Amino acid sequence: MMHSRTFALAASCALLPLAGCATVAEQRVEAGLAEAGVPLGIATCMADIWAEELSIQQIRRISRFADAVRDKDSRLTIPRLVGHVRDWNDPEAMAVVSASAARCAFE
Repeated sequence: MMHSRTFALAASCALLPLAGCATVAEQRVEAGLAEAGVPLGIATCMADIWAEELSIQQIRRISRFADAVRDKDSRLTIPRLVGHVRDWNDPEAMAVVSASAARCAFE
């Protein structure tokens, strides 16, 4: 039988790779938003929230949009981003993106 301290340590070690994945996702989101024209402070704030609250699939979808905007030599604005996510008909993504945009704009 596994002691509770041993189990807690094993459980913590099992979660370490997940924390690393969240950090990588957060860094990629931040870089992608900033490269597309979102101010760095807002991109950093939003990436932190998105890495915790959006699925990888939702983040990838936003990333593809940001890449497309950047590839057209255009600038990604927050209203443009929110409008794009609204068109998905994904209430969860819309709630996270719009709330993070509002929160991060005032931090």
